[in-house]
Parts: sequence; structure tokens; C-alpha cells
Amino acid sequence: MSQDLEESYKWFSIAARDGDADAGQKRDEVGKALKPEQLKSAKAKFDAWKQTPLDAKANSVDVPDTWVGKGTKTASIDMKKALRNIQAILNNNGFDAGKPDGEMGNKTITAIKAFQKSIGQEPTGQITDALVKELLKRNG
Repeated sequence: MSQDLEESYKWFSIAARDGDADAGQKRDEVGKALKPEQLKSAKAKFDAWKQTPLDAKANSVDVPDTWVGKGTKTASIDMKKALRNIQAILNNNGFDAGKPDGEMGNKTITAIKAFQKSIGQEPTGQITDALVKELLKRNG
């Protein structure tokens, strides 16, 4: 990829505006390397940049009913199969849940806690709807 200092200036400016102090310093360094007309152009690019609205459909997960059930009908879910899937997703994302056997052993609980902590959830080691939704986002 070719170097584009005007684009660098724009993106560092956006990051700095959004609170990244380090980006502000880097923006200023890039600004010093630009010729006056380039700096003017870079500032115009920053001023013209508008964030694209979030596409909710592209940034959400439809959790299958078979994973979370409907209301209190948890008895209809094959929990052993669901736990095997959870263990496999944890393993695929670097959290050692052991062999995906559908059993809630110490390795699985430890892996769930580590995953929960890594995404800012309380590390309870319990399977919750929020846990399943976050795991499904990483299943692919």
C-alpha cells in the first residue's frame, strides 16, 4: 500500500477527536511533514469526513432459539449438544475448554471465566444468554 500522509493526517485527526491522545501527537507529527497546501487539503478531508451510520443487521447476531430457548422452555434444548458447541467455539478462539464433550468440567468453567473476563463480562463461569451471544459473534 502506498503512503498517503494526507489520509494519515485525516485518520489520526478522527482518532484524536474521539479521545485518543496518542493519535493527536501523531497527527501533529504528520502535519509537520506536509507542505502547506497538503496540510490544508488534509484538514479539508478531515472536516468533510462523516461517519457512516451503523448497519444494525450487519453488526448483530440472530441467536437460534435452539441455543437460548424461548422463555423457560430450557428443557427442550439439548444442553449437552449446546455445551459441546460452546466448548468448540471457546477452543477455536484460544480458550482451552478441553475436549468438546458436553460436560461442564473445571477446564470448561475456567475457559468460560477467561472468555467472560476478556470481553468485559463478570467472570462467573456460568452459561448465560449474553455469553452465548458473544460466543456466536466469534463463531465462524
